[in-house]
Parts: sequence; structure tokens; C-alpha cells
Amino acid sequence: MKRTTLTRRYQLPALHILSAPSLSAEENFSVFGPCSRLHGHDYQLEVTVSGSIDADSGLLMNRDELDRLVRKSLLDPYRGRNLSDYFPHTTGEALALEFHRILSSQLDSSVELDSITLRETAKNSFIVQQEARSQ
Repeated sequence: MKRTTLTRRYQLPALHILSAPSLSAEENFSVFGPCSRLHGHDYQLEVTVSGSIDADSGLLMNRDELDRLVRKSLLDPYRGRNLSDYFPHTTGEALALEFHRILSSQLDSSVELDSITLRETAKNSFIVQQEARSQ
């Protein structure tokens, strides 16, 4: 069976602090540099779902429904907030993994969350992909 993907893009302005609780302020600065202080990003979030195209509608998934789920699960709760208040680690890698976990639990069984890409800066992006399905 052929699978199709749909990717939607979103913006998430938010703040965070990179730090390890076991390290002193000086050690955190040594590891994370200026990012060890409160700062913000205009995160770009790409959500890709996959599945089969519905025979009646010709759609993989209603785009408005995907937008609603992303807004309810990720954008509204965290927009403009300090992500460090919600997650133990706020590196791009950890946030992409958390966002994948949160959103995958919101989708119905007709589609799978194929991947989440979190672009933190022009140089940094992080991708969490669904594990390959066994045939």
C-alpha cells in the first residue's frame, strides 16, 4: 500500500534556558555559552503526517483539523512562554522529541505522525522521525 505525506509549517515564538541542574552557573556557561541565560527563538515547526488518501475526499487529512490539533497541543500552550518551565531539557533535540510525543498522542488512527522538524535558528534544525514500520 502506498503511503502519502502531508507537511504543514507553523511558527512558535518561545523562550528557554539551556542548563544542566548538576552544573554551576559557570559550568553551564562553559557548556552552553550565552544560551545558558534566558533567551528566545522564533521556532519554525514542520509537522509531517502520513497515511493513505481517503477515497471519498482525496485527502490524506483535513488540513484545518491538523492545524487545530497543532494549535491546541503545541502552539497555544507554549507560544511566548518559557519552555524551561514545562520541560526538563529544552535543547532543540529534546524539544523536537517532546513535541513529537505530545502531538502523536493527539492524532487519530487514520494517520501517523511521520516526523517533526524544529528549526531553532538558520543553522540549527532537529528532526524526530517515526520509527520504520516492519513489513
